[in-house]
Amino acid sequence: MAANFWYRSNMEPTEEQFTALGNYRDIIIQHAAKVAEAIGVSPETLTGWTEGNGEPTSEQAAKILEFLREENKAG
Repeated sequence: MAANFWYRSNMEPTEEQFTALGNYRDIIIQHAAKVAEAIGVSPETLTGWTEGNGEPTSEQAAKILEFLREENKAG
């Protein structure tokens, strides 16, 4: 049971990640195809997450935020 908790807690996005993703929600939706490609999921999956259908793993959330930071620097 403890191993399952540890696995789940490492997989779920942190509150900080959720807050940041929420702040970028419109940008993520607007650029869903580019963001999805950058993190290795389908645009439909990414859009579903923004609509409350499932959620990214902590690693995927980190990749989304990193992609957005890089795009902001480049843009």
